[in-house]
Amino acid sequence: MAVGLSTLWAQRLIIDTGRKLLLDVNRMNVPLYAVSRAKEFDEAKVLDQAVGIFHARGFRQTSFADLTNELGVCRQSLYNTYGDKDTLFRASLKRYRERGLRRMSGILAEPGPIRPLLERLFETVISGTCSNGSPGCFMTNSMVEMAPQNNAIRTMAAAHAREVEAMFAARLAKAQRSGDLSKGKDTNALACYFFHTMLGLAVAARALGERDSLLATARLALLALD
Repeated sequence: MAVGLSTLWAQRLIIDTGRKLLLDVNRMNVPLYAVSRAKEFDEAKVLDQAVGIFHARGFRQTSFADLTNELGVCRQSLYNTYGDKDTLFRASLKRYRERGLRRMSGILAEPGPIRPLLERLFETVISGTCSNGSPGCFMTNSMVEMAPQNNAIRTMAAAHAREVEAMFAARLAKAQRSGDLSKGKDTNALACYFFHTMLGLAVAARALGERDSLLATARLALLALD
């Protein structure tokens, strides 16, 4: 009889506790599912850290265990937010790409002749990828490593190419309107050429790291403006 009373008391305690939890949740007007899926980390901060990890090692050399250990976030929290390593990688690459495009846009938006602007843009690419310990350009590395086999990365790479080429083309067209560039130049063809030049410089910088040689190559590429 004593055991039965003890069991009833325990069941009543569980029911009362559950009712109190539901009442508290309702008072806060918070959906019940939000309680179990509440984020345990600063997503922007963790994404910045993930950019650094993937940038340094690439997709294949980074395990989900590496991410949870180095980000300091439990596996379930990462799964709840991103689902899998592939989604987190794409989110990291997107963040890196957007920052790079903002820097490029800032340089191209500056006033003055186009040749010095493009020279500085190429120097920025070379300096960033040739510095000591640099893993190179994350976007270029990912295009080389994954685009041939990964449809999502290939789609992102194609979008990146279109956006960069459009930025080049717009700045070249502006130079034509101001008389800084011959109207006989095909701005779309030049834009494609300069984007491919950037890719080549980024790959060569990581593979060889010969800064002076790469700067000379960039200057030769700019002869296309003549």
